[in-house]
Amino acid sequence: MYTITLNGNSSELSCDIFPPIEVENTAQICLLSLQTNNSIPNIEPGCNTIGFRNMIGQIENVIIPTGSYELDDLESVINKFMPDYVTHFKLKANSNTLKCMISCSHEIDFSVENSVAKLLGFRNVLYTTGVTHESENTVNIMKVNCIKVECNLIVGSFCDGTPSQTIHELYPTVPAGYKIVEVPRHPVFYRLNTTSISKVNIVLKDQNDFLINLRGEPITIRLQITYGAQI
Repeated sequence: MYTITLNGNSSELSCDIFPPIEVENTAQICLLSLQTNNSIPNIEPGCNTIGFRNMIGQIENVIIPTGSYELDDLESVINKFMPDYVTHFKLKANSNTLKCMISCSHEIDFSVENSVAKLLGFRNVLYTTGVTHESENTVNIMKVNCIKVECNLIVGSFCDGTPSQTIHELYPTVPAGYKIVEVPRHPVFYRLNTTSISKVNIVLKDQNDFLINLRGEPITIRLQITYGAQI
């Protein structure tokens, strides 16, 4: 039996092993543990902008700092950075419809580049003042639905019918800023695709195969290699 630990500060981890670990063709591998901090942002470049239109038709954009926000937090930070001429801005959740309610003293432009519209359930259009608008779609405040831990050494994992390198999937069950400690109660062992292990690559992706943004937080992943039944 072998254990391999990888440490880093990003969603891509790698280590070289010399001399290589030589194993039999019955060797299997699983994820023993994953530890990091839940600093995964839902607001980041590409989805961080809201526009306000003044009385003469000019648009002024508010860039929301990268971070992990609830709707109340978003309302507060937008109020902090919005133009001085905007005297009223409210952003609330409708707990019955799971949609977002928004109102403002000036027109809100969600057609701006890098708009937060989709996250809030709105379309990329201009919303008029003097009325409370309900989002057309449900709020998608948490962009990450699952974290896929991929390992270059495995075979036997499939995603939507296609072979993948996903050795484990998880979803953070702790609030933003808290420690994620993932220790599978029933580890799933996968066959190795080699009998000579000289390099280990680990990649963390979301359900859409985008890299998870750990924002520089330390991460530690531990793997276990053991032997299964003779193939």
